[in-house]
Amino acid sequence: MPEPIRTAEQANQLLTRIFGQNQEFQTIETRHGWVAQAILSPEELEQGMGLGLGNYVVNKQTGVVTAHRSLPPDMIGEEFDQAIETGQTVQGSQVYPPLHRIHLLKTFEDPQTVQYQVRVTDLGQPNNPETTELITINKETLYFHPSGGPLSEATAWAEMLSRTTGSWPTEETIER
Repeated sequence: MPEPIRTAEQANQLLTRIFGQNQEFQTIETRHGWVAQAILSPEELEQGMGLGLGNYVVNKQTGVVTAHRSLPPDMIGEEFDQAIETGQTVQGSQVYPPLHRIHLLKTFEDPQTVQYQVRVTDLGQPNNPETTELITINKETLYFHPSGGPLSEATAWAEMLSRTTGSWPTEETIER
């Protein structure tokens, strides 16, 4: 369970635990959080990876980490603080702690498509029943059906693995 994050050092330790040792972050403090943006290498900057670079916010009170759009970090911090102070929903998507456990099991593959049985467990609501869907992904267009929420995450993960390993995964479990 997340815990309050009181210092920049604690925020950076949490981000390292989530994103790994190879990613460093620049953080700024706001009234209610720590806004973090990845520090890119000169090579990454040269490749244009800084364009559209998003932000993460670590909530000081809860330790929840959310992903936010590509705006200057101080603007993201102002939006975050305003949402907290007015009781509105934070506009970022939660990345930690994970909300879902997604299990993919390949059930069919041919040259054009791959099919997975996808089991989704709601980690935020452990009493909710697990759901199971069968998704079909077009390998060329990456169109998948049915679509939505955790199924999008499952498709993106399977496609990324297929690009990095050269084959669509047989079975994987991820938490998002």
